[in-house]
Amino acid sequence: MTTVIIGAGAAGMAAAVAAARQGKQVLVLEQGRQPLRKLAASGNGRGNLLNAGPPRYHGGEAFAREVLARQPYETLRAFWHSVGVPLAEEAEGRVYPASRLASVAAEGLAQAAKRLGVRVQTDTAAIAVQPCAQALEVRALRAIRQPDTVLKSGRRKPGPVVRQEPCLYAAGQVIVATGGPAWPALGADGGGYALLSRLGHRIIPPRPALCALITDPGPLKGLEGLRVRASLSLLGTAGEPLCQSEGEALFAADGVSGIAAMQLAREVRAGCTLRLDLRRAVMGTPGDAADWLAKREGETLGARLTGAAAPALAHALLDAAGLRATDAPVPKALETLGRAIECFEVAVSGTRGMEAAQVTAGGADTREFDPADLQSRLVKGVHAAGEVLDVDGDCGGYNLMFAVASGLAAGQAK
Repeated sequence: MTTVIIGAGAAGMAAAVAAARQGKQVLVLEQGRQPLRKLAASGNGRGNLLNAGPPRYHGGEAFAREVLARQPYETLRAFWHSVGVPLAEEAEGRVYPASRLASVAAEGLAQAAKRLGVRVQTDTAAIAVQPCAQALEVRALRAIRQPDTVLKSGRRKPGPVVRQEPCLYAAGQVIVATGGPAWPALGADGGGYALLSRLGHRIIPPRPALCALITDPGPLKGLEGLRVRASLSLLGTAGEPLCQSEGEALFAADGVSGIAAMQLAREVRAGCTLRLDLRRAVMGTPGDAADWLAKREGETLGARLTGAAAPALAHALLDAAGLRATDAPVPKALETLGRAIECFEVAVSGTRGMEAAQVTAGGADTREFDPADLQSRLVKGVHAAGEVLDVDGDCGGYNLMFAVASGLAAGQAK
């Protein structure tokens, strides 16, 4: 009986390779025109595939850890080598293709599936999975297009869809690996949620993760394009810490991005505040900012920031403290400016949304799946893998790592 995999992303194609290596007939249904588009664009085109460090996940964190305990780092590294993708480790445990090209990893995975006889049917969107007698039925719609147009550049422009053709597939195993709705420009839409929901699965509402924050533009005036190293905290309406991160923050005219800021996106809610501890960016140390200012030379506050903070950042800090560059460095002013360096705050109004998010938080409730083989606890033979589940990881290769680990586990299921 055929294994039908819905979604030709990293999780789905890893599952396809794993299933085919066990001698299964494998059909992958992909609603887009091309498999592995998101993998090919990941990591700013460099493809951060793994992380050698401890697991860092949210949502179904314990579930993710158990999946990775069964499909550990060494196994995943060996898998990439087995599909012809040599790897190289960089700082903070981040592992990339040796070529530093995500497209090479996508090509290696696609070719491995092809060599194993995996059939990938694009332009085909699954609309329902139903138990039927001793098998499962997958209903889908296949887009029938007019011929492609070849442009002067040599690139092909897909022909328009002229009709939708109903398709029905019998399967002994179905793996839902459609991903979430993040990054829709690459074909993501979260369609797997509807498939699983109709089978009785609970879907935790999706929201953007690894996404830039939109903030009050006032405090950020003049900071656009400036990158700083900082400790960031997202605070609730009562000032309570919701989550924290540390690393690079990149200021924009209306918000903050960079890895450290993007990792807070999953917890953004109405009325929250972003607090940046800028001591490392200004002082180079985590010491007391007021004491540091008191030891600096200069007859004005502005002079004491000169050489330490970029002019735009110095101006923003003084504004946040309600001070001027020409003010004298009296003790009260030094204390107020020191507090601004340690607690630079800006109101958060939201995130840039799924369109700008790299990953989705939320998804199918992991409590309803077995971490050993990713099989549904509600419907025998149905499995889920990757981002369609309520698992999202920090930046650094964790999301692709879970996608491949869960895909392998589902594909290897007996």
